[in-house]
Amino acid sequence: MYVVFIFIKFGIIMRKEHSYWIIAFFENPNWEREFLLINQKADNWSFWWYPKWHPEKWENWLQAAKREFWEEVGINDVDIIGNKTFETGYIFRREWLPDIDKTVTFWVGKVKNKDVKIQEEELNGYKRANFETAINLLSHKNYQEILINIAKYLSEEK
Repeated sequence: MYVVFIFIKFGIIMRKEHSYWIIAFFENPNWEREFLLINQKADNWSFWWYPKWHPEKWENWLQAAKREFWEEVGINDVDIIGNKTFETGYIFRREWLPDIDKTVTFWVGKVKNKDVKIQEEELNGYKRANFETAINLLSHKNYQEILINIAKYLSEEK
């Protein structure tokens, strides 16, 4: 039992997970992009990031992304921009359980419907934020880097 605890505590035993997310934006009347961020509930804190999901057994990755996007923010008319995806990873550390080696694949999506209805049992709220505000709100450096790369990608797509 102590051996397992030591392995778990030092991250030697790790579960692998893959999540699929859409980083969505709206275009306001001035043609400025506003990115959709969600404020995720956690045990004793909260943080800003993007709608996320895991696929059901019957779904492909993009189907999972669109389904969970609809479940978390109530929008089902997201148009995926191009075929490019972005990827990041991180280690989710837990004190008494095995760490999770998480890989996240992102698509970029444009949203026409501006009516957001969050899943209140999982989220504290949402924000439509311009690039600078979004960068400052995002709680993790790797999510900031993804947004920087997506902004570059969108400027090249025009």
